[in-house]
Amino acid sequence: MILHTFNKPKALVENRHFVSPRDTILLMEDGVYSLLDENLLKGMNNIFALEIDLAARGIKVAQHEVSITYEKFVSLCVEAEQISNWF
Repeated sequence: MILHTFNKPKALVENRHFVSPRDTILLMEDGVYSLLDENLLKGMNNIFALEIDLAARGIKVAQHEVSITYEKFVSLCVEAEQISNWF
């Protein structure tokens, strides 16, 4: 599994074709705005967003499992075979 981190919606738009169904996506910083576009994330699995970035931008998510702490972020990094950061 590859952990893909996106810090801007534009980075996700431009690079989503590199994400396979078994990969994990972490939205951070302004990348959490991607959650507001249902079509952008359609068909993607294992999507997470840093709760501190969601709170800072006033974004609320319906699924509590999407919002994660830094501790969970570190766990995802440890579990990943590779990490790709998209800026």
